Amino acid sequence: MAKDTLQSSLTRLKRYLAEYRPQLEKAIAAIQTLETPDADEETFSQALADLHRCATVLESYSEGMVDAIDQFTEEQPD
Repeated sequence: MAKDTLQSSLTRLKRYLAEYRPQLEKAIAAIQTLETPDADEETFSQALADLHRCATVLESYSEGMVDAIDQFTEEQPD
């Protein structure tokens, strides 16, 4: 039974990771663009908008991710 619960927690954690990673990668790409000293105004503005969108999405995913991590670690055998 405990093994099933642990497996369920791991599955939930992996699902959050799968949803989180693409948004995180988009945010990192936007940050890299913003850090480019020769980015034109349109590219800079688009990167800023992309980062804002990613941050908004990641905020809600982060709450679920924290819960999934907490649940997984609580169910780990001592």
